[in-house]
Amino acid sequence: MTTMLGRLLHRGDELLSHILSDRPLGRTLAELTLLMAVSAAGYGLVLGMWHGTRLAAYDAIKLPLVLVLTSTFTVAFSWIAAQALNVPLRFAQVAVLTFLALAAAAVALLSLAPIAWFFTVCAPAPSSATRMTHNALYLMHTTFVGACGLTGTRTLWHAMTRLGRARSTLRRVYLVWVLGYAVVGGEVAWALRPFVGSVSPKFPVVFLRQDALQGNVYEFIGRDIVPYFWSRRRQ
Repeated sequence: MTTMLGRLLHRGDELLSHILSDRPLGRTLAELTLLMAVSAAGYGLVLGMWHGTRLAAYDAIKLPLVLVLTSTFTVAFSWIAAQALNVPLRFAQVAVLTFLALAAAAVALLSLAPIAWFFTVCAPAPSSATRMTHNALYLMHTTFVGACGLTGTRTLWHAMTRLGRARSTLRRVYLVWVLGYAVVGGEVAWALRPFVGSVSPKFPVVFLRQDALQGNVYEFIGRDIVPYFWSRRRQ
């Protein structure tokens, strides 16, 4: 894992050349998956610690699951999109690039864990009176995850620019892939909910809620988080 981390951080061009070659990619895929899982688990511990050790442990499992499942569910779609737009990538290459993007996102996310930890330990303990704190932490983590996700997808763009296709074509493929990650990742994250926990006694800490498949994360932010901030601002 440390070797893959070094290649990702310091020898990115060499790693991309390897992925885009005709060599077997099974070991590369396994190493990227391990790096992604360990990095996401580290951030997951911080993500759930506001609500105690049980949620921290759950999130250390659930956040890696979100990334692995998002990568797995989007590989076929990404490969079909590349073929449809005449971008010459083997299925194995698309798979490794997908896991590479989310592994890079997980490493970037782990680098922000100390910041997230600082705000978490400074926050008041969860209760029915700390909904504002809950919403602020929720938005902080959502912003970190979204920003690191976009940062990770830059590796896709760097790989695509090596393929000798028109930039307009590559840009379309890149945007389709990123959109796929956002939609699928948002739905998987909502189902598993590796979040900071709820301040409502109606929602105790559990690994998987009974309403896991109801709604989505974008609807929740637009319907609950943002309106609450707005109403507080107007008071």
